[in-house]
Amino acid sequence: METDSAVGGGRNLAGVLARRWHLLLAVTVAFGAAGVLLSSLQSTLYSSTATMLLNDPGSTSVFSQNNRVIVDPSRYVRGQASYLTSTEVLTAATKILHNRLSLDELRSRVTATSSDQLEQVTVTATEPTAAGAAEVANAVCQAYRETVRSSAAQNAKSTTDELDQTISRLRDSISELDGQLASTKDGSADPALSAARQAAATQLLTVQSRADEIAVDTATYGDGVQMFEEAKQPSSPTQPKPMVGGVVGAFVGLLLAATVVWWRAEYRRRADEKQEPATVLGVPLLGEVPEFVASAGGRALPAAYEPSSPAGEAYNFLVESIDFAVAATARAWPEGGAGGRVIAVTSPRQGDGKTVTTLNLAIAMARDDRRVAVVDGDERMRGLTRLAEVPDEPGLSDLGADVPVDQVLRSLDLDSTEGLDVIAAGARLEDPASFFRTGRFRGAVGRLRGHADIIIVDSPPLLAVSDAAAIAAQADAVVLIVGRGTPLRVLAEVRHRLEFVGTPLLGYVFNKSTGSRRRYGHYGYGYGYGQQPARTAALPAGTAGRVPDQRLGSGGRHAEAKR
Repeated sequence: METDSAVGGGRNLAGVLARRWHLLLAVTVAFGAAGVLLSSLQSTLYSSTATMLLNDPGSTSVFSQNNRVIVDPSRYVRGQASYLTSTEVLTAATKILHNRLSLDELRSRVTATSSDQLEQVTVTATEPTAAGAAEVANAVCQAYRETVRSSAAQNAKSTTDELDQTISRLRDSISELDGQLASTKDGSADPALSAARQAAATQLLTVQSRADEIAVDTATYGDGVQMFEEAKQPSSPTQPKPMVGGVVGAFVGLLLAATVVWWRAEYRRRADEKQEPATVLGVPLLGEVPEFVASAGGRALPAAYEPSSPAGEAYNFLVESIDFAVAATARAWPEGGAGGRVIAVTSPRQGDGKTVTTLNLAIAMARDDRRVAVVDGDERMRGLTRLAEVPDEPGLSDLGADVPVDQVLRSLDLDSTEGLDVIAAGARLEDPASFFRTGRFRGAVGRLRGHADIIIVDSPPLLAVSDAAAIAAQADAVVLIVGRGTPLRVLAEVRHRLEFVGTPLLGYVFNKSTGSRRRYGHYGYGYGYGQQPARTAALPAGTAGRVPDQRLGSGGRHAEAKR
């Protein structure tokens, strides 16, 4: 889904970096200074390069096809570049340098490369002094040329020696044939002897010509270097270069800092504005409830005590939004179902204000002359039971054990809530998750459908325990309470969890908004699992934002406080 991109790539990179410019600048300067310092600590080294343009080995008869030696010029040049750093050449170079450097030192300070386009090799030497670098590069080239010249001379001598032996044998053969021709009795030439003598003479001329050609080519080819450009003393060292080190360090620092800032911004990105959760959840905003202070004896119920306040009006608007969302979603629900609809109210995590939102939503719905049942489905925390100030038992768990429905229905000790029934959590269960997964919870909800037009279940946080997913699976729809500051990555996990459950998500309520606070502050919320809190523990936290400027559809409901 395209909503996934909102978590990882929804922000403008330039904007994120601009807000952290001071951090980026500090890291860049620090890394640049470190680069300058590290470069300054390096030992001083100079590099000098000598260049040799080699003869084309195919341009002389020494490497001709008649001599059965075919050489690819580019391959030949690559081979000579490797030969330049061979033990044979470097050993000769150490002698030229009067053993100033050992063979291993020379090998570590000299490199040779070949050109792909030209028959050219370059020799680069690195030394602590400029003069030393040039001296080493030139010494290696000199050693190479002397070695090649010596090798070529030896090869030519070996070849000409063999040719001289052939010439000597041919001359002896010709002399013998001449003697045989001269000894004939009638003085007439024997055709066979004449032909043999002619063939030997021709071969002799060929071999002599070849020997002369090799001698000329050897003198011409020499060391195989057509042009040699000596290495010069460099004017500046190759290291240290503090400015280069500083630039590289600054670039690395900037890149590293930008990466960390971007990663932290995306990883820690939170829903600080009411529309941000929609980019991740892919569902509409149902309402925005502001932070407010509890009133009237410390109960956080503005829908009952202050229905015309910003928070009270926010809950009234939330009822309208849910009505429209339910109507739009009803087409996907099975036809023929009897009784009221079940809406599970949950949140991503503890402290999002889920329980307070659930009870205020139920109170606002009850004013519309419909029967509303609000159920405490958070068996572990039982926050709705405490907020409504009703006994724990009998309740939901007892209803699943076939206790009559009229025995679990409780009324709020409030005016104008005649249509609202509260179902407490009930007797404590050893395995709450099993209760919600099995038919006991399904049966309890089914029995409530005949007594209410709409059933609202206060579920545990979706990512806290498995109960919430089990409750959502049995509900007709889900409403998600998103507290301001919720990480978007958490919302992405919630969306994936609800997609797995399959129950429609009507939308979300943006809770604890600061968009329209007026005189309303905030109230606390304590949520945890494990040790059961006392009844005097802090109640679940405040709910999301302010009333949106536009209502969904026409004919909005008017929330009037019934006295």
